[in-house]
Amino acid sequence: MNEHMPASSRNMYIPAVSILRATLRYSANKLPVATMNTPDQICGEARRIGYTGKQAHDLALYRLKVRPGKGASTITLPGLYILDDGLFQDYEQWQQQGNG
Repeated sequence: MNEHMPASSRNMYIPAVSILRATLRYSANKLPVATMNTPDQICGEARRIGYTGKQAHDLALYRLKVRPGKGASTITLPGLYILDDGLFQDYEQWQQQGNG
């Protein structure tokens, strides 16, 4: 990850609703987002922008828009994210680990 990236973008983000995995068949257009450190405080939203494939089990791709602190402007984190195991994971890193 880029050393000059804001600290907030290095947080681990989770959905603020109960969902472990977002697929082509089971996904939402928008999901509230929180950090693992403060799961009860919504800090932004995930917006679905597509899918990793065309099969029912393929994962939804999201862009994360988060507010790094109170009073701060919303920022869009670089990269694409998938929701798997209850955690938003960087799509490129997920692919490099032999998934997808």
